[in-house]
Amino acid sequence: MKRATHQPETVSVSIYAGIYYKVWRVRDAGSVIPQHAHAHDHLTALLQGAVRVWCNDALVGDLLAPATIKIAAGDKHAFGTLKPDTVLACIHNADHLDADDEPAVSELHTLDLED
Repeated sequence: MKRATHQPETVSVSIYAGIYYKVWRVRDAGSVIPQHAHAHDHLTALLQGAVRVWCNDALVGDLLAPATIKIAAGDKHAFGTLKPDTVLACIHNADHLDADDEPAVSELHTLDLED
């Protein structure tokens, strides 16, 4: 798999009223956000564009914005963008953040990419 020309970029990060809210943009259609899992339940909001969603290696389906994706603690999830300029927001309970003020990741996978 070729590395995407434009990697996902963080648009904003806010922690307010006990909620962690991170908005990020994926410029290229066909980009894959690798499978990963968090220690706690959370939501991902699809604000713009479209994604294909996998959970625990099973295809969940294709979603078109606006949409909200419920992700249970420990579920390995991944996204593939179907449209350019897709925008997502990760929404977590701020009580479960690591020391670096990011959501705890219990399992992380990477992609083997060609440059």
